[in-house]
Amino acid sequence: MADTDTTSTALDNAFAGVVDALVELMRSGVRPDVLEAQRLLLQRLAQQGDVFPSRVPAPLNITEVGGYLNLLESAGQLDMRASAVASALGVAGPAPGSAALGGVVPVGFVEVANDRPAGAAQASIPPLLSVRADFHAPLQAALAILHASGCTLPLRAPRATLPASQPGATASSLDFELVLAALGRSLEVFPGTLLVDPSTDALAIARPETPATEPLRLVARELDGGTLVAEATWVAVRASATSVANDAPATARYLEVAPVLQAAGWPHPQPLVAPTALVSRGTLVRFVNITGLVAGETTLGNELALLYPPAAIARSAFSALTAWVWDGSSFAAPA
Repeated sequence: MADTDTTSTALDNAFAGVVDALVELMRSGVRPDVLEAQRLLLQRLAQQGDVFPSRVPAPLNITEVGGYLNLLESAGQLDMRASAVASALGVAGPAPGSAALGGVVPVGFVEVANDRPAGAAQASIPPLLSVRADFHAPLQAALAILHASGCTLPLRAPRATLPASQPGATASSLDFELVLAALGRSLEVFPGTLLVDPSTDALAIARPETPATEPLRLVARELDGGTLVAEATWVAVRASATSVANDAPATARYLEVAPVLQAAGWPHPQPLVAPTALVSRGTLVRFVNITGLVAGETTLGNELALLYPPAAIARSAFSALTAWVWDGSSFAAPA
């Protein structure tokens, strides 16, 4: 008897461990199919099981069980009848309303917390940033490196939507930037957080004072008077609506952003272009992600199918371009 009790306890503990692991997976998952499964579980809790106690006595025998099933069938409640049978057998029945995981894309997009440093632009910076689920972890790791140095990186992502099909539109009229945005492969620094006043902006476009031939780079200022980033003399750029100018050399604690983002798969577009005005900010504030794109192999259709359901792709301006192949720098018609 003791052995039986011990075995039962071990099985209960093992089952509890499996349940805990599943709960943690469901709680921390970011993939669209996991998020959809979370939704279904909540729906089941709300509509099925013992969340709402039964108002009729439990059936005493198989005849009474058959009576309930016949009642549901005669009332046309076939989904509820199937759920009742599943409940009696102790298995998961069909989802209410025949809902399922159909239409869920393999990757999709998730929301991550955005940096919102103090300043005039803070009110405009969205608290959440939409990124591809497969780029989520590396981007979070890169941001953690910046945060550990007392720096921030407020970002915005071009809206990841499929452009609608337009009569008369041709493949050549599709902007490659539009393709990158639709594929969730483009990010940029939020406007108003640099080029305004380098002494207080969270970010700056600057170069070391010496030698004078040093190129400009995007840098993040260590905030709150910290000393985690080494102090150096920098020449920062500020801009107006029509022009840019260099500030006088000044000491600052600036951390270069490009190496951190590049290690996470987000390099600057090449060639680098310096800003010419407050609005024309150049490419130093932009990042692209082409990880996973294999030249001569990856098609635009492959990429779109990771993020959008087939019906949405078929209605978009990309519907006729799904066979286009990545050539190392863009998607092009197959040879």
